[in-house]
Amino acid sequence: MIGGRGRSPADPPFWTERGWLLSVAFLAGMALLAAVAWVSSGGTGQTPVDPVGRTTAEQVAQCPPRPVVAAGPAVPPDDVTWRTLDGGDRVPVSATQGPSRTADGVLGCFAHTPIGAVLAAHAVPTQLGGPAWRAVTDRQVLPGPARDVLVARLEAAAGVVTSRGGGSYAGFALARYAADTARVQLLVKTGAGGYVATLVELRWDAGDWKLVPSRAGVVHASIGTVTGSAGYTLWRK
Repeated sequence: MIGGRGRSPADPPFWTERGWLLSVAFLAGMALLAAVAWVSSGGTGQTPVDPVGRTTAEQVAQCPPRPVVAAGPAVPPDDVTWRTLDGGDRVPVSATQGPSRTADGVLGCFAHTPIGAVLAAHAVPTQLGGPAWRAVTDRQVLPGPARDVLVARLEAAAGVVTSRGGGSYAGFALARYAADTARVQLLVKTGAGGYVATLVELRWDAGDWKLVPSRAGVVHASIGTVTGSAGYTLWRK
């Protein structure tokens, strides 16, 4: 988990855990099946419905209305605290910026602001490593073929025991932000004292920030080892 246990520099980073690095052949096959299913189900003209039966309008109604910040820097609010998830990982949260809803163990309803996107980039991918991963994919991952591949990968990894080395979120950098999209770099301090960075993409959809996986079902794009924290906003702990 992202926590206090140490790991050697040779250990795989946390975003490769839970069997996410499956074979290329498996990924290609699942991507093809997902694409076929998506094409065959499109163009019906019906109101979009998520896998648990809620319409888009109903999902929007679940989150309280908040002002929209269309551009600007991501500034951590004074009310940031740290929440320990079921798997033991700790993520930053804010009473004013989100999440403002916790249902069935899923953190949701992040503010439509730069820092709201940053908080979602921490919480949503991390929850995919916990017991509520299926509900997280239903509610906090953008629907489409990429989500189908992600679900297939998580299903294949269910019950697999993996080594979850230490590491903790140290900071972030907002690589891109607009009213409907965000790309957030996450700075992770490893158990060995160094830093690695990943890139998370999100989109504003149905009243909340949703994770956008790659076509291969990957949610953390690895940036690799970084020499220090320069260029990142560090979290106060």
